[in-house]
Amino acid sequence: MNTTIASRPLRRAYPVRPFTAGACGLILLGVGHLALSAASTLAARTPQQRAADTAMRESTLTLLGLERTLLDVFDGISVAMTLFVITCGLLILAAVRHAPTLVRHRTAFGWIALSASLAGLATSVLLLPPPPILVLTGTSCAFAVSLRRALPAARTGP
Repeated sequence: MNTTIASRPLRRAYPVRPFTAGACGLILLGVGHLALSAASTLAARTPQQRAADTAMRESTLTLLGLERTLLDVFDGISVAMTLFVITCGLLILAAVRHAPTLVRHRTAFGWIALSASLAGLATSVLLLPPPPILVLTGTSCAFAVSLRRALPAARTGP
């Protein structure tokens, strides 16, 4: 009995899907942070939280002629960074939609996304509570899987 199996090329796993999942994770991280910040602002404050808020309101920082309380700076950095994370996720989605080759091959685009996600994860592990640690672990894994599935970078030039 002859059992010849016709060989067919192995289909390479598609790298765009996990990369898109990583970008969506960044958007989820930002939107979740804004939602939790809004909820915590509306929630009842413990005496320790009220004391910390009071101390931060009473401490000011003057830089380049602008005076701000530490609470203003803390909240401002939190909201600004959240908006940048959401924007990065949306820009990644737009770039992948219009130029999927950025992800189909191992390019600087993929390495930068992975590096930024890993840097955010390291910072989260050192300084933040579990939600960003979990989300950034997921985004880092998604970007890494995408790079693993991608073809080697196309060589150009002589």
